[in-house]
Amino acid sequence: MLSAEKNEILTRTGPDTPMGRLMRRFWIPAMTTAELPAADEPPVRLRLLGEALVVFRDSRGRVAVFDEHCPHRGASLFFGRVEQEGIRCVYHGWKFDVDGHCLDMPTEAADSPMRCKLRARSHAAREAGGVLWVFLGGDAHAAPPLPGFEWLGLPASHVHVSRWEQECNYAQAMEGEVDSAHVGFLHRRIDRTDGDDRALTGRYFQDDTAPLWKVVPTPGGFMACNGRRVDGGQRYWRLNQFLLPFYTMIPPHPDDARLVRMWVPMSDERCWVLCATFRPDRPLGEQELNAWRNGENSHRRVVPGTTRPTERLDNDYLIDRQAQKTVSFTGIPGIRAQDAMVAETAGPIADRTREHLGSSDRAVVALRNTLISAATALSSRGEAPLAPTSPQLYAVRATQTVLPEHIDPVDSPALMATARPPTPEPRLPHPHREET
Repeated sequence: MLSAEKNEILTRTGPDTPMGRLMRRFWIPAMTTAELPAADEPPVRLRLLGEALVVFRDSRGRVAVFDEHCPHRGASLFFGRVEQEGIRCVYHGWKFDVDGHCLDMPTEAADSPMRCKLRARSHAAREAGGVLWVFLGGDAHAAPPLPGFEWLGLPASHVHVSRWEQECNYAQAMEGEVDSAHVGFLHRRIDRTDGDDRALTGRYFQDDTAPLWKVVPTPGGFMACNGRRVDGGQRYWRLNQFLLPFYTMIPPHPDDARLVRMWVPMSDERCWVLCATFRPDRPLGEQELNAWRNGENSHRRVVPGTTRPTERLDNDYLIDRQAQKTVSFTGIPGIRAQDAMVAETAGPIADRTREHLGSSDRAVVALRNTLISAATALSSRGEAPLAPTSPQLYAVRATQTVLPEHIDPVDSPALMATARPPTPEPRLPHPHREET
């Protein structure tokens, strides 16, 4: 179990909370670039870490991310007019450029100094890897480099990114990703034989439902290593990655694309899930793209034109009780929907004081402790995390292999070659370091 005090630290991400201050040190993956409006099109709403924002492009195609409310009288800029390299509030016609400078204040005298002093609150924004990244940490000059994920440097033809909503706190949504113990049950197919399974690994999860766990800390988070006994005195090891503050990687099936998931707080009771699937060596195929768009694997099926999942809490995830008897362990279509069900039905913010954790929950405990420790170190001692200013820590992969039972996965150089992050560079003072 987790104390109520620590659960508050873990789950609350507003500007004046320890976790909120931690997350504002990082670039936030906010939405896909496909969701961005075109130049001079109407703005779109965005909610991140409890903050209400609007996003638009000016006449030159530059992306702007503003607080939703006009600094004059608080009217919503979602209803504003995007025109001639800026956005104009429809209440009194005040107009701002992408950096928040006031360009026009028609209700004030032409010689009033007020226009030059007033600014709308804007946030640094960048497009990379099919994602809009937003920095909510204040001055854009203090923004760190983008994380060094390998997909950010790939051609657009090699990458597919999607975004959907989840009706619970980001932490409990993310916990399922590092918890490999559930796979042999929650995602089990009962209509599939060894002969038609996608890979031998599908049987591994069912043959050994109590894997051996080893959590290996890294400068950017940790590796959650879980090993299942297989034939001939060997273990099938999966090395999942957690990277601060809300990134996860799990190994793909053989020949499948790689993926990174992002569990981004929308508010304390809801989150965005972004998934990037990519192939470093070649463009994506139409068959796999269609499968992702349909939510068959890796991504979630959504109502067309929205980020709202098709299978969700208010329709009982379209559970089919007959299918539960004959097809799948849950009767819920789609692995992502199955994961969402167990996270969302625990409530918007799970009461972790009522839990009874076992040895299979080691990675979940590590996830919570890593986040709480980082937030507490920053808030109480002013110790800034290394990860935001060390993009190379994100140049890692989730991986998997079968090893003789007596070999520890961290002692396998071949396995660690892509899983372990590079040695971090010497730590430099961070411009955002807080004094205690």
